[in-house]
Amino acid sequence: MRFASLGSGSKGNCSVIATDSTFVLLDCGFSYKDVMARMKRLGIEPDALAAIIVSHEHSDHVSGVEALSTRHAIPVYASRGTWIEIDAGKYEFTNYIDGLFTVGDLNITPITVPHDAREPLQFVFSCSEERLGILSDLGSLSDRILHAFIELDAISIEFNHDISLLQQGPYPSYLKARISGDFGHLNNEQATKLIELIASDRLNTVVACHISEINNKVALVEKALESVLKDREIEYLVASQSDGFNWISVERR
Repeated sequence: MRFASLGSGSKGNCSVIATDSTFVLLDCGFSYKDVMARMKRLGIEPDALAAIIVSHEHSDHVSGVEALSTRHAIPVYASRGTWIEIDAGKYEFTNYIDGLFTVGDLNITPITVPHDAREPLQFVFSCSEERLGILSDLGSLSDRILHAFIELDAISIEFNHDISLLQQGPYPSYLKARISGDFGHLNNEQATKLIELIASDRLNTVVACHISEINNKVALVEKALESVLKDREIEYLVASQSDGFNWISVERR
């Protein structure tokens, strides 16, 4: 199994998870033209996609889903709440997520998370013995979430904002409260704490994703990652809004 990102941040998010025989997108927050160009960079043909999985209805995750699905007859998977928000009637290939499901040779476990959306989900992808967690767009952690993301080989996790930068920044008070609240986004300290709690001997790779260009800095994210990973043999990288990141193998140690 391997994964990559077409771009990650407040202006658009899209990840791809692949095995030798199955390609799926997680979210598509870019225009049709943009996502086609970004897929070309990774060598992905849209007709090869077995599914688009939607985490929640916010525009930076769904703005390109309808066009991509319609033009290339790609099935879309989402929670019932998300389908209500994005209007399932506009889609020809609708699938409702209500538990563990399979696309090709990928087993996909949905995890309900606290975010200001109708029925938001995040996911663990597995194939054979390999396990990948993708966790973004949530404002707080719980034992249930921590338990769902244990024993991973790789994780992509939200480092959305630095608390000080958010509070000192240009956003209005209501938006600062939303972002930093229990149904908002993870800050650097929360994300670091989660990694500390779930990092096992099998974890190989950590990707920091969904970083705010206004309320965070890559240097701060890297400092946070180094603080928690300095004594571990775990590689890390930071996803960008413009380029995402290139293919990463998900392998058991």
